[in-house]
Amino acid sequence: MARHFRGIALRYREMRELDARAVRRVSFELEQLAEQTNSLAILDVGAGTGRYAEAVVHGVSKRTGLRYRGVAYDAIPEMLRGGPAHQPKDTGGMDRAIGFAEFLPFAAQSFSAVLSFNAVHHFDLPAFLAEAARVVRLKGRLILYTRTPEQNQRTIWGQLFPHFAERETRLYSKSTLRAALGAITDFESIELREMQWTIRTSLSRLLEQARSGGYSTFRFYSADEFEEALDTFEIRVRATFDDPAAITAQNDHLLVLAPRR
Repeated sequence: MARHFRGIALRYREMRELDARAVRRVSFELEQLAEQTNSLAILDVGAGTGRYAEAVVHGVSKRTGLRYRGVAYDAIPEMLRGGPAHQPKDTGGMDRAIGFAEFLPFAAQSFSAVLSFNAVHHFDLPAFLAEAARVVRLKGRLILYTRTPEQNQRTIWGQLFPHFAERETRLYSKSTLRAALGAITDFESIELREMQWTIRTSLSRLLEQARSGGYSTFRFYSADEFEEALDTFEIRVRATFDDPAAITAQNDHLLVLAPRR
C-alpha cells in the first residue's frame, strides 16, 4: 500500500472527489467547538495530501475569523508533498508531519479535534483510538469520516466492478466502530451518522479513476484480473445507465462523532 500511495501522490487530488457536505458538517462541529476559545488546533490523521483538513479549517476560519493551527499527518511523505505549494498565512497555517496513526508524536491534549477522512480502515483501530483520545483536549472531538462494508457494496464500484466489495475487507462495520470507541472510556455520547452523498460522474471519469489507482482496493487485483474486471465494469455501466456521459450514483459514508470527556 505504501508503494501504491507513493505512486499516485501527485495525481491523488485530481483523482478523488471532495465531499462538500462532509466538509460543511465537520466545519459546523468545529465551529461549535471554537465558540469556547479564540483559536482552533486540528490534527488530520491519514491526511494524504491534506485536502479535507485544508477545506475544513479554511472554511471555519473564513466564517468565524479565528486563527487556526492545523497538522496534516500521514505515513507517506509523497502524499504530504502532494499538497498545495502556497497556503494563506493570515488566518493560521497547515503544518505537515510524517508518521503512523498508531503512534502520534504529539503531547497529551494538544488538539481541539482529531479528524480522519477516508483513512481509518488503514489503521489498527484500537491503537489509533487510544492515541487520539490521548492527544485531543478535554471537551474536544474525534471526528471520523469513513465507509462501512455495506455502504461500499452500494457504491457504483461495489455494484458493477467485479469483486470490488468482496476484496475490500479492511472497512470497519458500524458495530465494530461503536465497540472500539466504547472501549475507550475517554469518549462519550458517540454518534454514528450515515451521510447520503450522490455523485455525478461519467464513464470516462470512472475508467480514469480506476486506471490511475484512485482507490487502493484495486491493488488487490493482479494486472490481468484488473483488466478483465475493468472491461466487465465498462460493459455493465453502459448497460445500466442511459447516458454514460452523465451518471448519477450513490456514494454514501459514515460520520463518527465522539466528544472527549
